[in-house]
Amino acid sequence: FINYVDDLLNCKMPLDQKVFESKDYEFRLLDSIEELVKLIKQRNEEHGLSRLIAGYSWKWISNKDKNLFDITIENTQLKWNNTSDDWINSPSSVNEVGCIHTTQGYDLNYSGIIFGNEISYDKEKDKIVILKENYYDKNGKNSITDPEVLKNYILNIYKTIMLRGIRGTYVYVCDDNLREYFAQHIKNDFSFKKP
Repeated sequence: FINYVDDLLNCKMPLDQKVFESKDYEFRLLDSIEELVKLIKQRNEEHGLSRLIAGYSWKWISNKDKNLFDITIENTQLKWNNTSDDWINSPSSVNEVGCIHTTQGYDLNYSGIIFGNEISYDKEKDKIVILKENYYDKNGKNSITDPEVLKNYILNIYKTIMLRGIRGTYVYVCDDNLREYFAQHIKNDFSFKKP
């Protein structure tokens, strides 16, 4: 799975590469953010330690005003983590979205990864591209000026958060081109079953 994720993010999939399939690990692409949120909550009830994690494609505005939502996708509104200290185990974490920092050093049972609008796919060049204007991590954005270094930095973040889930990883992609690329390599025939 680690090699598969690395090849996927670096657009190095062998031509004969089959879609990742394992009876011991769930790896699925979801078409709806609402489905992803429901599925992570369901997995959390069943197995515990199931969380949403995203890249830095949204500003953290709820840290100054708790009434605001940070992330709006389709009709779903979410907030970034309300604490940086042991967020995974905080009571509200299943209703929030974590990041690379708040999940560092933790293993989850299931992770729901949200690929934001800072990452896309160039069909003609067959490569992932970064849209810096949609990237909001101040540390990364301000300290990295070389576009290729920034791309590697962001890809490494996504690779790391995609490897957090021990039992499974579910993926939702905001960008249409990237979703289309991922759909070639990640099963997306999952139908959400309500508990």
